[in-house]
Amino acid sequence: MTGYGKCEKQTDNVCLSLELRTLNSRFIDFSHRLPKVLLPFEDDALKLIKKKCIRGRIILSVKIDYIGNEKNNFVINHGKLENYMELIEEIQNTTSITSPVSLSEILNFPDIINNDINNDDSKLKIIFLDSLNEAIDENDKSRILEGKNIKEDLIDRINGMGKIISNIESYLKNNHIEYFDKYKLKINELLNDIELDENRAYQEIAIIMEKKDITEEIVRFNSHVNLFEKFMNSNENEGKKLNFLLQEMGREVNTMGSKTDIIEVSHMVVQLKDEIEKIREQVQNII
Repeated sequence: MTGYGKCEKQTDNVCLSLELRTLNSRFIDFSHRLPKVLLPFEDDALKLIKKKCIRGRIILSVKIDYIGNEKNNFVINHGKLENYMELIEEIQNTTSITSPVSLSEILNFPDIINNDINNDDSKLKIIFLDSLNEAIDENDKSRILEGKNIKEDLIDRINGMGKIISNIESYLKNNHIEYFDKYKLKINELLNDIELDENRAYQEIAIIMEKKDITEEIVRFNSHVNLFEKFMNSNENEGKKLNFLLQEMGREVNTMGSKTDIIEVSHMVVQLKDEIEKIREQVQNII
């Protein structure tokens, strides 16, 4: 299921904004956009996520703004600067490039300017992990809400399929004699003027109606539905089982459609197929 959580924390000199998004996935798939100063804490973040999240594609985005006296916050990394200048000189000596390097270009070199706030790693780590923990909790709340909405939709659709099955059973029961007469007429048309013993005719009609009977499929379908409802109300992660039961329901419905030659029943079978497909789409969010 999808989820979203965010958290903002501020100290005297740091403002940290964190966003956490989760998408459906069978395994934990963690990706992030972290400021360089937080990269040393990547493993700690992953441990916290694995501890609190069972699975899912997890996308973490963090932004840090420094506040206060910026002149005192930023310092030159003299070691990096000397390395870059030596490298520039070496390139100029070995090539025909003699153009000077501007100050703005130097400032764009990685790690030339550091923030001395970064030296207080322990405080920054605490702020980061506390924010992540709160965002995970908020994310869980949004996933629980989505789960409730999915469950309500599944219940409505399961109940809808139950009504369709009841309509099929009622239709077959109320029109049983009509279709008996229909098959009897077909046999008479095929035989034309050939006389057939009435008992034999009834036997042939019974054989035809037995081949067309979908009672067993309906019984199995209802059994799958009952089990589906049981798993749906379980506190465990039963997504795979729900998906398997939908496959079994689909098989029973396909058999109903292939066996019946009653147009009204065929239409109701199509409705069942449509509902199963819509339920399958929802179940994909919880597998």
